[in-house]
Amino acid sequence: MFINIGKSKWMKVILFITTFAFVGTAFVALIVYKMSGNIQGIAQVNGRDIPMAEFYYQVNLITNQMESQGIDTAPLKKKIYRDAVRNVIQQELLYQEAEKEGLVATKEEVKHYILDIEAFKENGQFSKEKYLAFLSNIGLTPSFFEEILRKELSIRHLLTIQRAGFYLSQEEIDTFVNKQLSRITGEILVIVPPEYKPSDKEIEEYYKKHTSEFAGKKGKLIVVYQVDIEALGQENAEQKVKQIYKALKENKPVSEEKGVKKLFEEPVYDKKPQLPEKVLQEIPLLGKEKKIALVSDEGHYYLIKFIREVSEPLPLEKVKSQIVSKLKAEKAARLQEELFNKVKEAVKNNKDLKTLQKEFKGQLKKIKGETAQTVSIEYGISQSDLGLLTGKVKGLIGPIKTSSGILVAKIENVQPPEKNRKEEMEKLLKPILLQNKMQTLIQMYIDRLEQDAEIIINRRIIQ
Repeated sequence: MFINIGKSKWMKVILFITTFAFVGTAFVALIVYKMSGNIQGIAQVNGRDIPMAEFYYQVNLITNQMESQGIDTAPLKKKIYRDAVRNVIQQELLYQEAEKEGLVATKEEVKHYILDIEAFKENGQFSKEKYLAFLSNIGLTPSFFEEILRKELSIRHLLTIQRAGFYLSQEEIDTFVNKQLSRITGEILVIVPPEYKPSDKEIEEYYKKHTSEFAGKKGKLIVVYQVDIEALGQENAEQKVKQIYKALKENKPVSEEKGVKKLFEEPVYDKKPQLPEKVLQEIPLLGKEKKIALVSDEGHYYLIKFIREVSEPLPLEKVKSQIVSKLKAEKAARLQEELFNKVKEAVKNNKDLKTLQKEFKGQLKKIKGETAQTVSIEYGISQSDLGLLTGKVKGLIGPIKTSSGILVAKIENVQPPEKNRKEEMEKLLKPILLQNKMQTLIQMYIDRLEQDAEIIINRRIIQ
């Protein structure tokens, strides 16, 4: 009965990419979980372990999504890990709820869904070769892909049932439309915070404190230890190599002593450092999968360890405009808050618009019969504050924070929207309003499940 749920054209092509990637949407709500290293998976939800494979699968999804948008993910590893943990936990919570409701997708449903994905078809028929080749390319086994798909379909079953109870009342529609299309007449005063221009000293200080934000070309941080065979003798040198290798493997410090010295510990980029040729040949082969290498020449052993990936900071001149924008944004927020509090106090003291205009050097403008929507766009008023202009408040309204500054208004008249325009907007906005309401209710549903659940995270992974 549920096989055709959610089968949009996009979903048919590659459903697994959408596996509850709530990252960057209104769905996300990070909470503080109990932390423990005494579990095998990435997390435990109500006593059930979530396999590490699901976590790394989510990490790859999030990373690929970011990189497809041109985002450098190297400095965002911790954030990506946190988002991936949250995703798998929320997915597991919803899946467990689907189990309770008897809405788990069957193997037959999963099979039918896979058979119907266009990416796996050839001449209109399912191709097992294309299916397996596709999974091989992205490093997934059929069983893991099918399990992910089964969970995804089960969650969709659950949310389909949840959506069945959603509705949008006429009162909700009327409230929103009236807030957009009511025509208002009155005066609006816009007060702009003073312009801020960061000094060269501020720019340099910000750059020094945040060099990791300005990643350029990527490289590897490498450490190389040299063991002198002649100084130690062959047997002692071999014994020392074993000790150093073990220390490096266990991330323990290596002491410099007779016959042992740290030859190199620096980031390696495109330019080759001054190291023996055999060491240089080994460096490109090192990484997360292979962290330690041992090479030798006639008189020495060399132990080379990959520590971590690094990025060479871009020069200040290349990122100066970016820093200026960030500093301006940060300062603008503080200046706006200070100005808002001053204007709020003045309004509280019953100062009129003319007095406020003179005191704060604002711009006063008359509006006559303009829709609230038009005024909102022109002055950057948020939807949550727009209702203040169309309400029944008499006297001064505000102050209101906007994208253009601080706004204070005096509304003389509010006319309801024309019938034909109201009907047109209702048709246009009803599906959007319904979707927004559903997203809000689903998030509330997830939040409740989180609050009632016993959740433990494997802290060894995300630290």
